[in-house]
Order: sequence, then structure tokens, then C-alpha cells
Amino acid sequence: MKRIFLNITLLTLLAFSGHAQIFWTENFTGGGTGTTVSGFTSPNGTWANTVLGAEGAYPNIWYVSCTEGGKLVGVCGSVCATGDLGSTLHLGSNTFVGGDLGAAYFAGGCTSYTSTYGYTYTTGICAATDRRAESPVINCTTKAGISLSYYYIENGQASSDNGTVWYFNGTTWSLLEDPPKTTVCGTSQGQWAKRTVALPSSADHNPNVKIGFRWVNDEDGIGTDPSFAIDSVSLRATPPAPVASFSMTADSVCQDSCITFTSTSTMTGGTIDSFRWSIVGTPYSLPNVSPLPLCMTATVVPTGTYTMRLDVYSGAGHDTETHTFRVKPIPAPPITKAGHVLSVPTGYVSYQWYNGTAAITGATNATYTYTVSGVYKVVVDSGGCKGSSAVKNTTGVGQVDLCDGKFWVTQKGNNMLALNYDQLLTEDVNIVVSDQAGRQIISALWVAGTDEKEVRCGDIAPGLYIVRLSNTKSSAVLKWIKQ
Repeated sequence: MKRIFLNITLLTLLAFSGHAQIFWTENFTGGGTGTTVSGFTSPNGTWANTVLGAEGAYPNIWYVSCTEGGKLVGVCGSVCATGDLGSTLHLGSNTFVGGDLGAAYFAGGCTSYTSTYGYTYTTGICAATDRRAESPVINCTTKAGISLSYYYIENGQASSDNGTVWYFNGTTWSLLEDPPKTTVCGTSQGQWAKRTVALPSSADHNPNVKIGFRWVNDEDGIGTDPSFAIDSVSLRATPPAPVASFSMTADSVCQDSCITFTSTSTMTGGTIDSFRWSIVGTPYSLPNVSPLPLCMTATVVPTGTYTMRLDVYSGAGHDTETHTFRVKPIPAPPITKAGHVLSVPTGYVSYQWYNGTAAITGATNATYTYTVSGVYKVVVDSGGCKGSSAVKNTTGVGQVDLCDGKFWVTQKGNNMLALNYDQLLTEDVNIVVSDQAGRQIISALWVAGTDEKEVRCGDIAPGLYIVRLSNTKSSAVLKWIKQ
């Protein structure tokens, strides 16, 4: 028999965050000398023993007892003593050759030969072993980023007498790792070490996980104790980070419309602590509410293309999601007037002309020829965004007859006086603007062939003025109030 405990440099195969949480442990509490793993029941459930290959008549056996006491890392092995961690799972010899003596296995030494008469004979004790100690089912439904940690000692004979660690995904078993042999103490015992190894991603949220410890030895009679002993088995999970996502009611809107953004972020097995909305590259401060209605105006999200960003946070991490949206301008086409023809630029989807608040039947083109004076505007559609032109006033103030037509005066802003005629002039008209005292302020000539004359008036004070029009045929006097 041979027995030895190992010391192995801790090799961390998975880097944990400070928030990694142990959710399953096995300390093999309750086993007594000679208790086999097959049928051993712990608070986690019942362990099993599975024979995987051809074995000798007296294979080594998995035991759960204190004949191999659990130790802290760096401590040499022995039976349980005060301050130890208690019983361990270990590979010991068959009861035929000594039984449960701790992590001490029998290396065999049997041979077979065939006589000249064709009979096969075996001499020695055949102890070939290939068996796996298997944990109860471990429910990892709400866990992810899982790793296995365990304390162990192991020796044997290279890969001929060797311990390995296995993983079950609910369907098949697979090799998880072949841990290094551990250091042998001066007392020929094994020195305890610790291993940490990541489970495959198939363990995440899997309700049917198992962990197994396999021992294989041939029966060549060569080997070195200790065999394989395991204690303080644990599974850790990294709390899942949140997954940011959000929906929006539209990805393209007019400037006078709103978009509602709604967080659809998730976090499996945890809670999102907080979230934050922002429009990338802008100084806009948005409330951290969901749903978030955002209405577009010239001062709050003017026209352009933007990127909405949602950041979500939890104690385990942070995630970000972005979507772009476009704010389209509201059209405001300028109206130009040539005689009685009003026009706006072409290229809009639709047009509707109005006189005051009443839509003009059939007036759905880029131009409109009016026959009566009025206050005109046009509503146009630009890619789904509707907007109105500025008002074009063709009625003016102080409308009077001149010759065979009508004449009126309007003011454009603070700097321009507009004189209008409801048809084209056939003869030049003299224009004289006087104040209430009769002093001439403006003198101009309105040339024949047009129906509108603009006169600059920005340098005169607001007030009441008299506008006189005259030519060889007739004359007219109007009152004009300068705004």
C-alpha cells in the first residue's frame, strides 16, 4: 500500500470578482470508518459510485470517513485530529487487503499465464480500478459564471494511477481537469492544496449539474501514496451583470412630436440598482424614469440625428444600449407673390391653401391664383412633417378704389411699407407719404406693370401717416399707421 499527501501551488483558473458567491458546499460530514461513497448521504443528497472500466477482483474503493482528515492548505495529511475540517472523500484499498486506511491505495501486482494445456491462471491480488464518485444533482438554475473549488491531495503513478475531476451537464460527463500531483511531506503524507476551476458555460442556469472525482489505477504493483482525497468542495457563482435594452415608439419624428423611450433591461437572478438616460454628445439632462417621454422643440432636441443611450447598473456590473433617432424639421415655406399668383417652392408631398382659417377647395398645388383679397397661407407636407407658411395679407388697411381697381397698404415688419393693387398697373403712380402736420416724409414712383410696390420706411417713427397716390387718370388718399 502507499499513502502520501500533496502540496500544490494554487492555480486559479478563474478570476472572481469580489461579489462571487458560494451557493453549494460539500464537506462530507457524517461518514465513519469503512463508509463507502455509494449511498453516502449528506445535506446535499446522496452520492453515487460508478464503475467506468474493467476492474480487478479487488478494486480500490471510494470512502467517506475521518481516516483521512480534511486539512487546511499546506498542512500534511493524517487521520482526523482536533481542529481538522472533518471527514473527506478518499480512495482507499479493498477490504480484502486492508480496507479504509485513508488515502492509501493498493497498487495490485497480479499476473496471468496460460498453461500448456490451455488453462489460464492468475497469481497475486488484482486491484485494477476505474471508478468515479459522483455528487448529487446540483441546481444551478439561477446561477452563472460558475466555478468549482476543492481541497485535495493526490499522488499515484503518473497517468497510470491518477485522479481526475469531472463535470456532468445533465446529459453527458466530461473531463473538467487533471489536477497536478501534490507535494509529499517528510512524513510520506500528502500536503493539502486547493484548486479552483471554471465550469463550462453549459452549467449556467442548468438545474442538473453534477461533479465527479475519478480514480484509475492499473495493477502493475507500482505506485505511491497518497491516492486521491477531496474535501471542502464548493461552487461559486458570479452575480449576473444587467443586460441593457430599451424600446422607442418611433425612430424618426417631426420636431413638434414626441418619442417615448421604455427600458426593457433584464438581470437574471438579481436586481438592477439604477439606470440613466442620456443623449450622446449633448448637454441635455434627462430624468431617469421609464417610460421616458421626450418631446422635440427648437430648444429641446432640435432637428438632427441623435443617439439615445441607456446605462444600467447593479452591484455585479454595468451594461449599455444605444439607438439612434432622427428629428425632422417642420417646413415653413416662404410665399412669393407675382400679380395675383401666390407660390411656394416645389418638392413637398402635398399642399393645401387657406384663406384665413378656411381651406380653399381644390387649392392643392405649389401655386394659387387668388381672385379676391384675403389673408392667405399654405400648409405643406414634407416627409410626414406638416408645416405652414407665413401669412400673405392681400387685403391691407384702408382699401380704396383707384381707376378701375382696388388699392390697399400693408406693412412688412418695421422697415417696409407695401402698396398693393388687385391687378397690374397700366400707368405709373406717384406716391407721397406725409405726417399729420402735412410734412412730406417719403416720395416714390410705382412703375406700371406690377401689382405691388415696397417702400422702405424704417427710419420714420411709429404713428399715423397719409399716403397719397396719383397719376393722370385719378388719385386716392389712404391712412397708414406705422407700427
